[in-house]
Amino acid sequence: MALEPITLTSQRLAERPLWCDRSRRLWWLDVQGPGIHSYDPAQEQFESYRLEGKTVGGLALSAGCDGTTPEFVLAQDDALYLWQPGRPRRLLVRVLDDDARRLNELVCDRAGRLWFGSMSSGTAFTPVGALHSFDGVSLVTHLEGIRVPNALASSPDGTRLYFADTPEQIIWSFDLARDRMTLDNRRIFVDLRGAPGRPDGCTVDWEGYVWSAEFNGARIVRYSPEGQVDRIVALPCPNVTCPGFGGEGLSDLYITTASIGIDEPLRAQWPLAGRLFRIDTATRGLSEPRFMAPGALTTSVASTTSTASIASIASETP
Repeated sequence: MALEPITLTSQRLAERPLWCDRSRRLWWLDVQGPGIHSYDPAQEQFESYRLEGKTVGGLALSAGCDGTTPEFVLAQDDALYLWQPGRPRRLLVRVLDDDARRLNELVCDRAGRLWFGSMSSGTAFTPVGALHSFDGVSLVTHLEGIRVPNALASSPDGTRLYFADTPEQIIWSFDLARDRMTLDNRRIFVDLRGAPGRPDGCTVDWEGYVWSAEFNGARIVRYSPEGQVDRIVALPCPNVTCPGFGGEGLSDLYITTASIGIDEPLRAQWPLAGRLFRIDTATRGLSEPRFMAPGALTTSVASTTSTASIASIASETP
């Protein structure tokens, strides 16, 4: 399991490595660019795309495709968009009605539905965010009082959803139904309170084990479905943001990191911060599900809000 840096340059906040089997490339986000990068491991070739808007907080696959040109769902600023490389984005649904919040984190579950978070667009990380879902018709708000939504992933059989409000240092697990957009039986999956690392992005392998990135923890941790530590992968940088499986057989784990938050005196200690890394694992990931868009929407969708909320603590995590 040799860890190797893939990119030669650093990003302030790279996120969400996502393998597309149609393009046979890895895609990931430059949150503050905003932009999207891709990597062809067979040709060792990189491509970069500048995006409209202020930030991009999430990336998922869409079922739309022209030959080998993939289509994605983007969580950008206040809305979800459909996007193909080199083409203008298309509005899918507008989620927020103010500039004080932005979307952050996005995953497509095994039933083809989108789950994503919202948060403050400033640096105070006040609890004004929420956890939302969208199935192409209905936009639902499930949890409110969120500071920094992260760690969204679903189990291989689609019956469990993972989620974290990063400053809380807890990864939650919910029961997830395929025939309705509800979350039940909320329970603690992993409790990191008191640890230096805070849960950021995560992914799930074919055995149902959860690989979790720890911001300010300099590591990826693999947890069993019961929440027990199975394996730790140390990284040569403190701010580890998200893992994702890719490559032939989905046995390579790609890991994004961030240089944000590392002051100049510490740059020499962490020269690889902000790079994309790869490590060969003894397991394999799952093919990413695709969102089945019924058609681009150009207006806001009325949301229904549950009564659940999450109380959080202050944090410096981006």
